[in-house]
Amino acid sequence: MSLLSSTQGTPERVWSLVSLLATQEGQITRAEAEGWLNPTFLSDGAVVSEKSTAFSQVLGAATSLGVVEADGDELRLVPSCTTENYAGFGDWVHEHLAKLDSLEKDAVVLETFAWLAVESDRKGGTGWISEETNSSFADAADEALPEGKDDDGERRINATKLPTWRRWLISLGLMVPLPLSTNPFHPLIEGRLVRELAKAGIEQGKRVSADDFINILSARMPYLDRGRMYLQTMRRIGHERGARRLSPILSSALRNLHDEGLIEFQRPGDSGDLVHLSADQPHRFEAFQSVIYNGTS
Repeated sequence: MSLLSSTQGTPERVWSLVSLLATQEGQITRAEAEGWLNPTFLSDGAVVSEKSTAFSQVLGAATSLGVVEADGDELRLVPSCTTENYAGFGDWVHEHLAKLDSLEKDAVVLETFAWLAVESDRKGGTGWISEETNSSFADAADEALPEGKDDDGERRINATKLPTWRRWLISLGLMVPLPLSTNPFHPLIEGRLVRELAKAGIEQGKRVSADDFINILSARMPYLDRGRMYLQTMRRIGHERGARRLSPILSSALRNLHDEGLIEFQRPGDSGDLVHLSADQPHRFEAFQSVIYNGTS
């Protein structure tokens, strides 16, 4: 079982299991966990409970992530997982997924987002997303994923897995829902970008060259420009672009952070070594030579 095939193992439900284990010193029996997360209730005088498959899929998602280990009837929380709050749990999940090799099943989560970012760059913006159906979007994404042995189909994306994929991307701060749209989601990475910048060790108020800044981001977010997953996707679909122009998704996020004061673009007169932003939206900054990181406070 993989993260995306566990369709009832939503981020919120997996977090509930993680939180429960944290309150029990990191260990509990499967029966106890299911009793807490799938309690019985009365309906017309009869005791009923949610289908047992719901808890099985929550556990399947948690074990696929590696955040919970199952040893017979005992469930154990991995010590490295952050349990203080939901945002911290999202940080742990993001770091785990970002490190996965293409051969691992759950790598499909961020590799599919890498394709979304590259395809948006190829098409010059994100407007095409709303024109896609679930099936056409999933088919195009699946065709762009890495080839390799996949006997059970768990390393692939399809229309059935797409809602689960969206939920996890939203929980990671990489998407927002658009309920009235044909394809009800939109890539918006500022939430994750802010958290990764805070963890990157960039000194507040210090000027960082544009290249160094983008390279720091690509190491932490490999599905974006210059990142490992992004570059692999470019090669697979045959998309070529100069390394000094950023994709629409990253450009939009950086412009928003600049406008909010979290970062400051710097472009001295007649400066060289410029990194250019995507031209899909108007902004007074079209390129920058360096960045000053002001932090989140």
